[in-house]
Amino acid sequence: MRRGTKRLALPSLNTKHLFRMTDSTGILQHAKYSVPNYKEGYTTDDNARALIVALKLYEKTGDKSYLDLVYRYMAFLYNAYTEDGFFRNFMNYSRVFLDEKGTEDCFARSLIALSYVYSSEILDSSIKELAYVMLKRSLRNVLHLSYPVSIAYSVVALSILHDIKEFSSEAKMYLEALSEKLLNFYRKHSDENWKWFSDKLTYANAIIPYALFRAFAVTEKEKYLKVAKEALDFLSGILFENGFLRVIGNRGWYEKGKERPYFDEQPIDACDCLIAYTEAYKITEEKEYREKALKAFKWFLGENIHKTPLYDEKTGGCKDGIEEDGINQNQGAESTICYLLARLFIEELVKSEEKNKEVV
Repeated sequence: MRRGTKRLALPSLNTKHLFRMTDSTGILQHAKYSVPNYKEGYTTDDNARALIVALKLYEKTGDKSYLDLVYRYMAFLYNAYTEDGFFRNFMNYSRVFLDEKGTEDCFARSLIALSYVYSSEILDSSIKELAYVMLKRSLRNVLHLSYPVSIAYSVVALSILHDIKEFSSEAKMYLEALSEKLLNFYRKHSDENWKWFSDKLTYANAIIPYALFRAFAVTEKEKYLKVAKEALDFLSGILFENGFLRVIGNRGWYEKGKERPYFDEQPIDACDCLIAYTEAYKITEEKEYREKALKAFKWFLGENIHKTPLYDEKTGGCKDGIEEDGINQNQGAESTICYLLARLFIEELVKSEEKNKEVV
């Protein structure tokens, strides 16, 4: 609402660093400060995420420079695509892939990106046809996924495809099968004091309850909503300290029954929290979720343990994380893309509330 929007002080949309990090091949993986680091090459992970951001920006603005990025990132995904429907991930600066098959997360993130492309109402049919061909071959691989985060990413992709007639029945079948896998993980590992899908909190945690909220939206099965809420509320109880977000650090992660390690906090987790809380608020209309979504965005702007912004308004980049002794000053692709995604999602939340208020 307008009161919330004023309090948020939404920064202007700055995509300079997105363009700076992108060359004729795709988006580069890392930066040294704000300078692209050619030595580290590229990943399909980052190009899949960048494809989603570029498409959202093109749909929002109609600016053809974003359409150019959509084609560039889409070309990278097609180059990474393998005959068995998986994706290679790491490419050096000489445009040589360093692996024969990427991770499950890489595969599932690529599915989300392709699902956004195929479901877009603004893209030309020719690029959508390529997304269709890739999706048809890749979707059969989702049932072989074994990690909760990868399964959750795939559920998100399937929830997008469910609304498209060419994929509707297939997507719903796979979505329910994967959602049941998540529930089985939950039953196996959760107890009265630990409401989670494994015995360890690692990275991108919020994407799992987010996926189950999406599964509920598709199927209207209350069991998905119940676990989504329980898990997200459990996660919230851990992540919010002294009124601001402290995402799980990557120094050994947080194992059940052990002391929680702090640092290094990474933008991907703040972004996924924002997306999960936004979806939870949309479905439940519980204002607590809205407030947590706003706090997750404010993490980028300085409401964090070091009271220092990660988002750099001058460059348009986002710094790579919160370390014990300060902020990692490098502005890599993942961090910048996650900030832009968070920025777009929070704007959508604010605008939808303003629209609803006008209707009332």
